[in-house]
Amino acid sequence: MGRRSPEAPAMAAAPLLEPKALELLRMLDRDQPGSFSEFVRMFVHEAPDLVRKMEQAQQAGDADELGKAAHYLRSAALAMGASQLVEVCHGLEHNDIQDLHGPEMADRFNQLRRAVRNALILLLQEVPQI
Repeated sequence: MGRRSPEAPAMAAAPLLEPKALELLRMLDRDQPGSFSEFVRMFVHEAPDLVRKMEQAQQAGDADELGKAAHYLRSAALAMGASQLVEVCHGLEHNDIQDLHGPEMADRFNQLRRAVRNALILLLQEVPQI
């Protein structure tokens, strides 16, 4: 009783959306009602476009463009509190992989797609009227 099983994690996983970031965004609604919904709408619209831009840069072997798009998406994700997406974008922005077409890069893009999907789903749940 009271003992933790060996499989139990030592600490809980970080939330996919940071509550403090969401709280700050919701505070904008006090001065300008609808601001939070508008920011979420913009992120939902822009994130998939940025992923496509990153994919195109990767396919073209353009590490600079990949880094720029990753930086922009990371900044937007940071503002929305999407911590998992911030982490994935940071890795792509500061890419240390020499082979843009290798299996490690493919894994990072799979992580990126999952992180974007998770962030979009959770943000849409925060603002169901979009």
